[in-house]
Amino acid sequence: MWKRLVFSIALLGFGVSGALADTASPWVDKKPVRYRLLVAEVQGQAYAALQMQLKPGWHTYWRYPGASGIAPDFNFTESQNLRAGAAIFPAPFFFDDGVGGFYGYEGETGIVFPLSQKGAATLKLQAFMGVCREVCIPLDIELTLALPETRANQGEAQKVVADILAAQAKAPHTQLKIARASFDGVSLQLVVVGEDLQSPYVMSVPGPHDILGSPRTAARHPAAHLIEIPAWSKLDHPLIGRKLTFLVRDGAKAIEQEVEIKDHRLLPRVHPNTD
Repeated sequence: MWKRLVFSIALLGFGVSGALADTASPWVDKKPVRYRLLVAEVQGQAYAALQMQLKPGWHTYWRYPGASGIAPDFNFTESQNLRAGAAIFPAPFFFDDGVGGFYGYEGETGIVFPLSQKGAATLKLQAFMGVCREVCIPLDIELTLALPETRANQGEAQKVVADILAAQAKAPHTQLKIARASFDGVSLQLVVVGEDLQSPYVMSVPGPHDILGSPRTAARHPAAHLIEIPAWSKLDHPLIGRKLTFLVRDGAKAIEQEVEIKDHRLLPRVHPNTD
């Protein structure tokens, strides 16, 4: 299980030190999870972070939770003198629960939000998340943090925020990407290419009219894997010609990519080494 942790335990302290007095709320312990709110600047951009520690065996969810998860919801509307941007999630993992599976996190994790602040401000986060094991516990979060106009001594908070940002899925690159995506009338056919591929897993984000099944590896090569995903969409919303979002994880590497779906019947045969 521990190989799936987004952060190491050494990175995340179990209390608020004096150095975090202006940049972190106290820990809130609601078994089986505890959490706090952090603020720090990374490369000149201010971020808020919801930092979470889940008890062993418990999990929470990515922005798209999958077939059997609970989508999280975040609200900063009661904040003063600042605006929060869209949530930035670490790349998730797939968990097979026997009823379709879900995308999410266990152990220690966090979610960050870019901030735009004007002078002294009050940051207030209201969130709803599912925290689950055999059963799910709805988690209502309310955290408030008073922010001075300028912040000092944010070293630990800055490292936490920076590591959450580093854990997000990257743009496609030569080491891992989807070279093409097509539909044959029954399944999506994704060609995942990269360097020294081990066991890439595809997590798909369907449109509101789509039903996508569990992926399976139909063919493998160190430089390319063929992934098939059973797929169906309503008659007025054909898959061919549309763009779908996929997250591909291969060990520690993870990318998020939007890909246009081609007609599989019209594609030429491709050698596994072709990008």
